[in-house]
Amino acid sequence: MRGTGFGPKGKLSMYFWFLAIATIMIIPAYADQVIKPTSGGTIDVGFSTDPANPTPGNSTNLQISFINKSTQAIQPHIDYKVAVMEGSNQICGTPLLHTAEGSITIPCQLPDAATYQVIVEVDGILFQPIPPETSTFTINLGGGSTASTNSTSANSTASTNSATSAPSNSTQNTVIPAWVKNNAKWWSQGQIADSQFVQGLQYLIQHGIIQIPIQSGGSNTTSGEPQIPAWIKTNAGWWADGQISDGDFVKGIQWLISNGIIVV
Repeated sequence: MRGTGFGPKGKLSMYFWFLAIATIMIIPAYADQVIKPTSGGTIDVGFSTDPANPTPGNSTNLQISFINKSTQAIQPHIDYKVAVMEGSNQICGTPLLHTAEGSITIPCQLPDAATYQVIVEVDGILFQPIPPETSTFTINLGGGSTASTNSTSANSTASTNSATSAPSNSTQNTVIPAWVKNNAKWWSQGQIADSQFVQGLQYLIQHGIIQIPIQSGGSNTTSGEPQIPAWIKTNAGWWADGQISDGDFVKGIQWLISNGIIVV
């Protein structure tokens, strides 16, 4: 009687065929990742979530890849840190990791039906430190797109929250995310230019990441290149080191607004 064609070799071929089909069928959701360059353009960052549509209160895997812009391959030996923010509260993330793998999975429980910012900061590549560059990705559990993204500079992080600054002379209700202190410290140390810091603050205020009570009055006009007083930069360094309060730092920002250096 003739064979059925399912001898050892036939069975092996069928096994690999089924394995190939199964592999295609179970490609994880994060394979369809969104890729954006970092603020300085040094490297691309890929981001996706698993599941593709997270739900509040359940565990979500954040899939992050660092991609070499020339070869399009995963880039190993990355210095990076990740922060997942809900407004001014950090929900999860990583500390600064050195010479890490180029593709990572971070489990995170997103507790609320809200908008979250995933801030990926790159500080070194292939054992060489670089000035911090970031990409920010948005997870919207309150409806809308799950993987909308914005690439941002180290001192200008994107958010989809609406601005909530209230006209007031008080600084008591000011909300400033803790990670903004890193930017203030870099600026006070000369690692970020005045114009970059001002543009970053302007973006953060306009998008509600920093909530600044706006003072009435002030000149609101400047002639030529606006000059930032040295005391404001000094205050930024002190604030970053915890030597002065949020309210004291806000007074400097209010001065910049009232004198037209920051336009909101």
